[in-house]
Amino acid sequence: MSYPQLTVHQLLRRPSCFFAGALMGFLLTRALVAPASAASSPTATGPFSIATQGRASCVIVRQAAATEAERHAAEELAAMLRQMTGATFAVRNALPASGRALIVGPGAIAKSLFPEIGLEQFGGEELVMRARGRYLLLAGGRPRGTLYAVSRFLQSLGVRWWAPWATDVPRRANLQVANLHVREKPAFEYRETFWYPAFDGEWAMRHFSNGKTARLTPQLGGQITYKGFVHTFYPLVSPELHFQQHPEWYSLVNGKRTAERGQLCLTNPQLRDFVVGRVRRWLRQAPDADIVSVSQNDWYGACECPDCKAVDDAEGSHAGTMLAFINYIAEKIEPEFPRVAIDTLAYQYTRRPPKTIKPRANVIVRLCSIECNFAEPLTHPSNAAFANDIRDWAKICNRLYIWDYTTNFAHYVQPHPNWFSLGPNVRFFQKHNVRGVFEQGAYQSHGSEMAELRAWVLARLLWNPKQDDRALISEFLRGYYGAAAPFIARYLNLMQASAKGFYLSCFSSPDAPFLKFAPLSQAEALWQQAEAAVKNDPDKLWRVRQGHLPVRYAWLSRWTQLRREALRQGATWPLPASRKAVADEWLAVATGPGPAGWSPMTQVNEPGLTPEKFVARFAQDPSEPAAAPTRATNPPSPADLAAELAAATGNGRAAVDIQDDAAQLHGEGDLAEMRADAKASDGAAVWMPGSHHEWALQIPTSKLPARALSGQWKVYTVVRVQPKAGAQNGDGANADAKANAFTAGIYDTEARVSRANVAVALDQTSAEYRSYLIGTVSFKAGQYLWVAPAANANVEAIWIDRIYLLPAK
Repeated sequence: MSYPQLTVHQLLRRPSCFFAGALMGFLLTRALVAPASAASSPTATGPFSIATQGRASCVIVRQAAATEAERHAAEELAAMLRQMTGATFAVRNALPASGRALIVGPGAIAKSLFPEIGLEQFGGEELVMRARGRYLLLAGGRPRGTLYAVSRFLQSLGVRWWAPWATDVPRRANLQVANLHVREKPAFEYRETFWYPAFDGEWAMRHFSNGKTARLTPQLGGQITYKGFVHTFYPLVSPELHFQQHPEWYSLVNGKRTAERGQLCLTNPQLRDFVVGRVRRWLRQAPDADIVSVSQNDWYGACECPDCKAVDDAEGSHAGTMLAFINYIAEKIEPEFPRVAIDTLAYQYTRRPPKTIKPRANVIVRLCSIECNFAEPLTHPSNAAFANDIRDWAKICNRLYIWDYTTNFAHYVQPHPNWFSLGPNVRFFQKHNVRGVFEQGAYQSHGSEMAELRAWVLARLLWNPKQDDRALISEFLRGYYGAAAPFIARYLNLMQASAKGFYLSCFSSPDAPFLKFAPLSQAEALWQQAEAAVKNDPDKLWRVRQGHLPVRYAWLSRWTQLRREALRQGATWPLPASRKAVADEWLAVATGPGPAGWSPMTQVNEPGLTPEKFVARFAQDPSEPAAAPTRATNPPSPADLAAELAAATGNGRAAVDIQDDAAQLHGEGDLAEMRADAKASDGAAVWMPGSHHEWALQIPTSKLPARALSGQWKVYTVVRVQPKAGAQNGDGANADAKANAFTAGIYDTEARVSRANVAVALDQTSAEYRSYLIGTVSFKAGQYLWVAPAANANVEAIWIDRIYLLPAK
């Protein structure tokens, strides 16, 4: 990359040179371009010259009492300017007798030359860039302001650190800076981009991150330090050590004290004082801690004892007992630890703020967005409930943090079109007085979908949310992918448009609408064009091939279903015919060599599935799918439910017939498949081999007719079981065949509990279709029905015709 001789302000006016059209917003949002002060030291007219024809025009001066971070800032500046100009810059501890000086950091020299700036009053991350006469000052508060000033200055000159392994440094033998006066501070006090590439300490420092996870040594400015980080109830009050002696310290759930997926009894006075003691010990062991986490476990199970229930009922939320508990601890520890804040969660069952209780000044509430629709910004109606929670917490909480979710934890390496929601959401946080943001992404290995883009864009936005996020995305694509950028930009727009109307969770499955054959085939074509565009640039080609992996992951995950879709549409298949060949190539790219600073993919999801195990499923090519079965219209109701159906007709609600074509099939072709079946009510059924126990057939409530979401229903699954040779259904089943043949249920994803389930033994089944009652429920959003075989060695296959709902009285 090279540019003609330009001043900093000329560079800032070029959209392609600074955050791709952010229109100087990042640099000048809080800044003032000021004329030279009459009080300046010996003057030199015109721009401040840094290098002329590849020779240094100034020296770098660091203060005598510079901190380790400020010394590193001066060294970073000298090294990067040398890369840019080819000149060697001397780093000194005193001003030269004559000539220009670039002064780094606060201290006596900065104070004498720029007394009006008042660096001693700066916040710890506030920065200033000031050029006047013979001097240019890059400095800030301690501990990180000077590092940030140098990084900001280098970025203003066109330096870009896209990823730990990808840096662009413009080459210019002549470099000048015009009159410059910029003063900035971050929008948020806590900024953590929790993506694997962002853990690199140098990268994190250069992008103004200060969260606990990045490798930010004191040389790199350090970081905000937590003692504990999240879900600390049981680390603080171990059930193994205390439950037997003090069951009253733990949740009362359904009339029983329990530590099994429970919480703490937050109104118990002895527990409160015990936790105060534990927190004090934690903090004495961690004297550098800024924040200590006292937060609920990662499940439900709030205490239902009379005292806890009374508080929560009065406050309209389980956050009532939580906040009263946290306030008590915060008050007790404050005299000994006046600078430490207590951090807790507003998460799932504690998400809504209480009516009257307010957090103390030394309490941080981290509000979690886990239930949101990430395809849309928080201003979208689908996210109204969470947006209102932010507004309501902001009214009562002086230190509101957000725990935001920016990946798909079930499928790190799968397209996840939330790219265009990131910027609007960060701006929403700032508008509503949020003080800290934790952007949780794919944090366990490299190779996750658009990890580098999200890390870079989010880091920029957390410093200054007023930037144009679309322009930042465009700049990243051009800088990181080069000539492939136009095709990848079209891909992002395609996926986002194809996700319209879909509720994109942070656990979305591979059967989302943007992963159907039509959009996915367009996506594949765009990535193939992207690879062709950079075929002669090895570095960019490697990056594009890594970026292509998520689309290929989607093809592999849904191969049989996508082949069937292509067959139905008469479309051309855009990949090699061999799934195994595609899988082998995918694995070679994901785990092959790469640049310094990068390491191969080790996990494709949060639970820990490795790339090797993911690909092992595709060791053999599947048979070609048959054409879709022809379905009969208006299938009859199940004959064995005739009596129940007749009894239910008097309540004014008709039965609901949910045929198998409403199902989402997981592992299609291997774990489940749609097949013609003359015995089925409409001539087709879902077939599943009896050898596994996966919930391979799922029907989310979003696929049910609207009337099914009103009232109570008796839920039946209509199934036939095909026994293996020598085994029998029903009363003829032998002793070995009395184990379960299949299971079925209704799962609530929000509460993470089963609402109904049934297990059916082989001796209760038939080779003909029968109806089996799963349970009586009231459906709501976020639930799904499922059916699974039971890994019974005597079962060849199960066939699921439909789900049938009868109105319950």
